[in-house]
Amino acid sequence: MPHRTQPARVSVANLPEALARIAEERDWVGLEALCDQHILAVEGELAGRLLFVLGQVPDEELRARPRLMISWIGAYHAANQPHVSELRSYLRHYAELGTRLMATMDIASETSIATLVAVGTAAMIGLRMHGACAEAEELGQRLTSRVAQLSPLPGVDGVPRPGWLAMQRGLTRSLMDDFPAAVALYRQAYEHATVEPTTAATALNATANLAMIFGHLGHGALARQWLDRMRDFESPSQRVRFLLTAGGTVAQGWDALDRYDEATLATCLEITGDGTKQLEVWPFAAALVLARGLYLGDPAASLAHLGALRLSHAPALVEQGIAVRVVRRAHVDLLIANGQATRALRVIKEADPQTSWLALPAARLRLLNGEYEAVRAMAARMPWHETTSRRDARQMLLLRAIAALRMGDKDEARQSVGLVSRVRSPDDVLSLASLSPVDRDDLIRLVDIPLTDEATWRLARARPVFPERVRLVELTSREHVVLTELDAGLTVAEVARKLVVSVNTVRTQVKSAYRKLEASSREDALMRAYELGVL
Repeated sequence: MPHRTQPARVSVANLPEALARIAEERDWVGLEALCDQHILAVEGELAGRLLFVLGQVPDEELRARPRLMISWIGAYHAANQPHVSELRSYLRHYAELGTRLMATMDIASETSIATLVAVGTAAMIGLRMHGACAEAEELGQRLTSRVAQLSPLPGVDGVPRPGWLAMQRGLTRSLMDDFPAAVALYRQAYEHATVEPTTAATALNATANLAMIFGHLGHGALARQWLDRMRDFESPSQRVRFLLTAGGTVAQGWDALDRYDEATLATCLEITGDGTKQLEVWPFAAALVLARGLYLGDPAASLAHLGALRLSHAPALVEQGIAVRVVRRAHVDLLIANGQATRALRVIKEADPQTSWLALPAARLRLLNGEYEAVRAMAARMPWHETTSRRDARQMLLLRAIAALRMGDKDEARQSVGLVSRVRSPDDVLSLASLSPVDRDDLIRLVDIPLTDEATWRLARARPVFPERVRLVELTSREHVVLTELDAGLTVAEVARKLVVSVNTVRTQVKSAYRKLEASSREDALMRAYELGVL
């Protein structure tokens, strides 16, 4: 099918007139260009008119123009489901069609950039919906390479939605927990979308998701910068506004949580939901919801909600990328807050105790267990790279200061608090609220910590988040094996034969395990082991 440069743009106000002309002249090329420009803007009666005109396209023309097929789905759902904010049914049909069309498309021989982007991004979304983010990114890379090959060629149609492919690749990388690549792609999408004529949908989505990532990582100032840019763009329609700006709402929620602004946070969560909504950015919304439960809500209820959240999304979505990180981190934090320290330590060890995003809860456990030297060592090893959470960094420095203070090293404590001031704004409440009231007061007496009047007021009313002390029970690997065999019903002699060691060796390991568990019998030891999460 021959391609030509994109026809002149039509304003939304002139769409009814343009549709009437297209229907009369049977100008399917013009209809294709009009849909490329405005499919996200049509709703209500206008969507019905577009659907009517699309219904007049002959089958052979429709099959030859994949973008019209995709637009038909958009117009149908805009006309028949105008008030569904998540657009789940639309996205499912849109992605399914994109997947089918991509299966018959030869990327290397396709000469329409517009068709490559329209069909390819729909297929990428379909792959992501099934948890296949790596495959989606591989497809995105192939599409990007082909678009780059075609861009300089004369006679090749333009991109009707500049930056949309980079935007979708950025979202894929976000879900893969590759924030540096995601940020670079979102920035590219924003730069392309803001070249006249501005593509509001892409610019809005890219700025919202940039704010989301920086808010998630605790870079409050950067998140606010991108939120300000997001507000420069109007959504093409109310129908798509929620999906395009959900990331920005999450960023606003993090800003409110950092300041302990409960009213603003509640407003944000009314929009994003409790993490169970079928949004592609659900892991970021879930992280905010669970953090709110930890700091401002009921940690026990939040621990229960974590289970409901896992069941609300397909296993393939929960068990990959950023979702794994969010769920495991929240699980550990909530276990500590609920007094289940040993169970939390077990979850950390099963994941990877050296993982940077588990460094803070691991250090907190050691502090609460009185292991101050270990806390200082862990804080010293904490990596400071582009994906290190500044929210975690603030709290880690405060833990190091407390540990130094408990060891009598006031100079080290002052130095740590001084470093906190470089990554903390005076209106931040959360980092100080994460400390026990006693520890917080000790630091404030030692060093002047900048606080606004409002932050001081909110901090004074903050409830304790974590226990003041915990007792960790750590079995050696052999003690754990022996206890597991006893739980299976084996006698000491049978365990010795199975492990090819002496009976006395097993008895020594049993006594050591009993002592750590504060138990005097097998039954007591096993019961305590399950209570604490050792088994």
